[in-house]
This record gives sequence, C-alpha cells and structure tokens, in this order.
Amino acid sequence: MQPDPEHCRYLDQECPLTLAEGLEEFAAANPGLIPSDESTELGRLTRAHDACHVLFGLTTAVEDEALADTWTLAASTVTLREYMQYLKHEEFTDLIKQIGAWPMIRGSVRAIPRALKIFGRSRRMKERWPFFGYRDYLDTPLAEIRRRFGIELLPRPTH
Repeated sequence: MQPDPEHCRYLDQECPLTLAEGLEEFAAANPGLIPSDESTELGRLTRAHDACHVLFGLTTAVEDEALADTWTLAASTVTLREYMQYLKHEEFTDLIKQIGAWPMIRGSVRAIPRALKIFGRSRRMKERWPFFGYRDYLDTPLAEIRRRFGIELLPRPTH
C-alpha cells in the first residue's frame, strides 16, 4: 500500500528521516514520477528536483509544484538557465499536457500567496541549498539539514 502524499513524514519540519529515506517515501507516494536515472541529464535534474520537494516539504500537487519551483529558484544554487533545461525536456512537457493548462494556471495562481512567503523565508536561510550537491546529504536527517540551512517549511494548507 502506497502512502498518502499529504501524510508523508518528510512533510514535517522536524522529520527524523534522512534525505535518502525522504526520497524513498516521496517516490512511494508518487508512482509514475519522471524517472530519476542519474546516468542522464534529465535523470540528474529530476533527482535534484525531487530532493527539493522532500527538503522543502512539498507534494506533487499542482500548487506544490509551483512552490517547489519557487523554493528551488529562490533558495538553491541552481540557475534559471539550468532549471529551464529541465523544463524543456519532452517528459516534462508531456506531463504538463497531461495535467492540462487550466489546472496548471489555477494551481499556480492559488500558490502565489504562499510563494511570496517563500521569498522571505529563502532570504532568512543561512545558505542556499546546493541543488546538484544533494548527494552529500543523503545520509543526513531532514530536520538536521533544515536547521543547518535555516529552512522553515510553509504550513500545509487546510483545504
């Protein structure tokens, strides 16, 4: 039985799971993710993106995807150019087509108030998250990583 994405342990600020365990939980809760085979450019980008979902406590709901992009660009070392490479891959554009334009627009607009909070929280971080350096933290508990970098997760919305 797969875990409910909204009740994963990695979503808690003080989660004791390591980043590797959080990534496993994230993958188990989200079957059908874009493969993160690190032998390809897309796989490396996907794995780093998934690590951001886990680190910043986000699911794959459309609104959370917009927030993951915001956290990634505001609080990590990835450049806009590098991140845009990820968005250009066929697997990603196909996923956007599957979701549909209207749900993407609606989710992104609904994310704006929370995205604005991310900018403030990212400026208070002690240092930026090393987007491609996540492997160095795979064995580190999420709570410890969050304390080290000064990451304060957004509260989960109560829909």
